[in-house]
Amino acid sequence: MRHLLLILLVFAFGGVLRAQSQDEAWLEGTLVSKTDKTPLVNAFVVLRTADGADTPFSTLTDEKGYFLLKGRVGTYRLATTFVQQTIVLRPALELPAGRLQLGTLPVELTRELESVVVKGKAPLVRYEGSTLIFGEAAFAKARGGSVLDGLMLIPGLQIEGANKLKLYGLSELAVYIDGRAQRMSQDEVIALLQGMSASEIAQVELIREPGVEYSGVTTPILNIKRKTRADEGIKGFSSLVGTYQHYLSEQLSTRVNFNYGRSRSYLSYSFGDKRQRETTTFSKRYVDDQRTDSRRSHQVALGTDLTLGKGHSLGGQFIGNYASERLLLTSQRSNRLQWLNLYGSLYHTFRSHSWTLQTTAEGSRGSSDLRREQGSGAVASEDGNRFVRLALDVSRQLSGTFSLALGAEASHIAVDTRLSNRTEAVTLRELDVEGYASLGFRLQPFNGHIGLRVAGEDRTGNSGVGLGNFSRSGAELLPYASLRYDLARNHQIALTHSSSYTRPNYRDLLGYTSEASALLSREGNADLKTSYRRSWALNYSYLRAAQLELSYVDTEAPIVEAVASQGAGYVLRRYNLDYSRYLRVLLVLPVPIIYHGEVSWIASTYLAAQRQWDRGRIDVTDYRHTFNAHYIQHTHSFSFPTGWTADLGVTYYSALMYGLYRMQSQWWVNASLSKQMGDLRISLSAHDLFNTNIARGAYALAAPALSFERNWYSPRLQLTLSYSWGKKTVKVQDAHTRYDDLKRLSTGANEGLNVSTL
Repeated sequence: MRHLLLILLVFAFGGVLRAQSQDEAWLEGTLVSKTDKTPLVNAFVVLRTADGADTPFSTLTDEKGYFLLKGRVGTYRLATTFVQQTIVLRPALELPAGRLQLGTLPVELTRELESVVVKGKAPLVRYEGSTLIFGEAAFAKARGGSVLDGLMLIPGLQIEGANKLKLYGLSELAVYIDGRAQRMSQDEVIALLQGMSASEIAQVELIREPGVEYSGVTTPILNIKRKTRADEGIKGFSSLVGTYQHYLSEQLSTRVNFNYGRSRSYLSYSFGDKRQRETTTFSKRYVDDQRTDSRRSHQVALGTDLTLGKGHSLGGQFIGNYASERLLLTSQRSNRLQWLNLYGSLYHTFRSHSWTLQTTAEGSRGSSDLRREQGSGAVASEDGNRFVRLALDVSRQLSGTFSLALGAEASHIAVDTRLSNRTEAVTLRELDVEGYASLGFRLQPFNGHIGLRVAGEDRTGNSGVGLGNFSRSGAELLPYASLRYDLARNHQIALTHSSSYTRPNYRDLLGYTSEASALLSREGNADLKTSYRRSWALNYSYLRAAQLELSYVDTEAPIVEAVASQGAGYVLRRYNLDYSRYLRVLLVLPVPIIYHGEVSWIASTYLAAQRQWDRGRIDVTDYRHTFNAHYIQHTHSFSFPTGWTADLGVTYYSALMYGLYRMQSQWWVNASLSKQMGDLRISLSAHDLFNTNIARGAYALAAPALSFERNWYSPRLQLTLSYSWGKKTVKVQDAHTRYDDLKRLSTGANEGLNVSTL
């Protein structure tokens, strides 16, 4: 496959060079702020005629402020639009044939202290290969709300249950902020996002196929980039979330931002009190009832970013999480858990005209105390874990066409578990050393990357007396390649190959048996192997909005959960299959039905169909299964005058295999309504209005099949109050002008869906 891509690139380069006409011209440069020399990210750069009329020659700057713009020989006016400001960079620019390099262009940004009204089109989303980049305008409807409110505006993004972010209902998402992974539990990440104001978002990258610079990530990534410039002074954001889902839960968050001179700092606190219930009814009519009553959590976070000088920036982040939970299994059984985790990171960045160097050091230390109360059979366990990571990343713009990125990292994990009924501790030690190289190119109408990551691991563990030790070491080559081709204006095709790995969770490796519920116990399997995933995706997009994708994924040694009878109950144990492969077709179709004045109505449809092949051996049983499945989601989003927004959607899953579990079809309905009143935003949302999201099915390998019905009691009502306070140097008057195209998918130069923004 790698050789085929290289051959395609060679032919593509040759074809493009032959097709270049004599009047074709290229313009490149880098936009930076005149005051602090920081790059202007996602700035709109355009060539206009001498009298100021628009031309089709435009582009956006990347994260380094760099732009490469294709035009034709002639005299133009070069301008940029950034943070709702339009600045003329060159009033008269002679563009010759070939390539013209302007170097670094300092841009003076101004601010109005009185009321200002800005009318115009702003890009919602643009593509870089298979990555979707949502600009600030994409989150306009979330003004006054949290970052989580803004993320819910990304097409296909949803929260499953109370804390699981998913894309198109198919893939879980990893959350990054400013390119750094948030190494916390899902509950803690959601709490962090609920405590951040949507006004802090500069842009969000939806990285559907993570490249070699992301270590071992198997899921799509949401990279939230905060604004690099902010008004001086103190600003705050507070939110209160009340949820009723069989029980009442609350979440209170407050964040204060301090911006002075060259420093940006924040301090935040979040408190949650969560209650929930779920039941599983088995074929023997045994009901496994689990109730969380309650889980109280505290999160304290602080961070700072300092601009030290020309090109130098230094930052740090420290987060502490504490939770206390009581899980009721039956009247005789319950678990009590206390969890504490401290995380810190330091990072330094140096930028010059053509290259960037970033150094990162991060670490965490956590402990948990779990007490299983089962009458005379009470068992307690204490966990301690430590994590440290050092990483160095370098990127260099070799020329106007090629760029190079290199990186290396080393990380160490140590876990110690001690049970009260055993004298010895169960331990895990892991050392990972990894490195990567990636070559990118821009040669219109082609863009792409070719990269390779080398991941080495060394794992050792002690499962306890009589259970033996386990040791595993080795290395894996993880290639990555992407090629994007602009067929014509508004038409784009991309081909991507990626690879990743999933290492077994250390709890799945441990040899001792623990309680999963009143009926189910969990048993470790020290023979679990690392799972490797390789995928190929062919994507066609229209207007950077609608897309059709064909993908093939081959997973070697996938990890699945098996069920076995043991006395009066059952044991859960994880195994590796030989492989799991699927072929999937995905259609994403957003259609603006009304785009007029302050009223908009956008209907979005997501369709996925796949055929999957699984094969392996579970103990002494050979397992083979082939099945078809499909997924449909249809949503409607409305915007009304005076700050009202509303959303309504329905989701349907066909019958499918989830690991070794045969699942019946299921569906549910979601709805939300919000209103912004100055600095206050009120939002009411409902999930699974008719309680149809109940998982029914059977365990495929049992004879007779072990049927089950899991009820999450998922009808959920959620009321959110958000309030922004503090210094405001720019006041905004609510006035909009929207652009209506006969095609209904409105476009700007080289962009997809557009809306007006202030």
